[in-house]
Amino acid sequence: MPLRRLGRTELQVSLLGLGTGTRFGDPSRSTPAELVRLVRGALDLGVNYLDTAPMYLEAESLLGRALAGVSREEYVLATKVFPMDAAGAVIRPDQLRESVETSLRRLRVASIDVLQLHGLRPSWLGPVMDQLGGELARLREAGRYRFLGVAETIVEDPWHEMLPQAVETGWFDQTLVGYNVLSPGAEVAALPSAQQIDVGVAAMVVVGPALRDPAVLAQRIRAAQARGEHGALELDPARALDVLLDEYSPDPVAAAYRYAASHPAVATVLSGTLNLTHLQANLAAVTAPPFSASQLSRHRKVFRHLDPCEWIIRHL
Repeated sequence: MPLRRLGRTELQVSLLGLGTGTRFGDPSRSTPAELVRLVRGALDLGVNYLDTAPMYLEAESLLGRALAGVSREEYVLATKVFPMDAAGAVIRPDQLRESVETSLRRLRVASIDVLQLHGLRPSWLGPVMDQLGGELARLREAGRYRFLGVAETIVEDPWHEMLPQAVETGWFDQTLVGYNVLSPGAEVAALPSAQQIDVGVAAMVVVGPALRDPAVLAQRIRAAQARGEHGALELDPARALDVLLDEYSPDPVAAAYRYAASHPAVATVLSGTLNLTHLQANLAAVTAPPFSASQLSRHRKVFRHLDPCEWIIRHL
């Protein structure tokens, strides 16, 4: 498994990471024993970057159980804290501390490698850090986590406005970015700004329904054409991603993982599968030879011009 440096954290992380979103955290989707096999199988493949969050149902507890007995040196662990309460106000410092301590108990670890502020909107950045910055510093000094990260929300922030602002503050060592072949707008400002300031990047939301089902993708393209979006007008809905399909990425899902791994700012690409065979396929995709400059240029000429306000919501 290739390792990449996670920005200035200096952590060496696997090019493919395991994301434990709500499917992983839903006990009705898999048994604990199946998740143990998935996590241990991922570690055996060389996957060492594990991403989770309190908001992913029972994901933290299930991941902690799957990692019981595994050497702490074998994996890099990222989890999150949501900085706002149900009323839309910044949580109190004691609520922040309790969230972190609860995550540590669920994960059965003494320290988190990367603690991310979850789903940060552009307007939240200043108030959140004004009110929680001191407690975040104290938790870090106490060894409860090592590096501070920030996770965007592409539904509420489809133009990736928060990330350039956040990384320029110097507060954050790592970021979680929504980045995929169908909406590659993060390439315009978010990824370059992270790269310039040496903030490590994990790519998320790499694959959605439109990539798993050709009929869904064709439907999305036709809808974009009906809206008059310039890039989409050039596409054959049935062959929208053909420029990226070759012997190394024979289908859109493989192309999506390979594409996300191709950007030099990206240290790790998250895979949210519950299937070890799928994980192996995703690993093969991210470790394939890079796309040619011609492939990337022809793809970006179209998909960078699609409106993310429309496209991302329909991609998820």
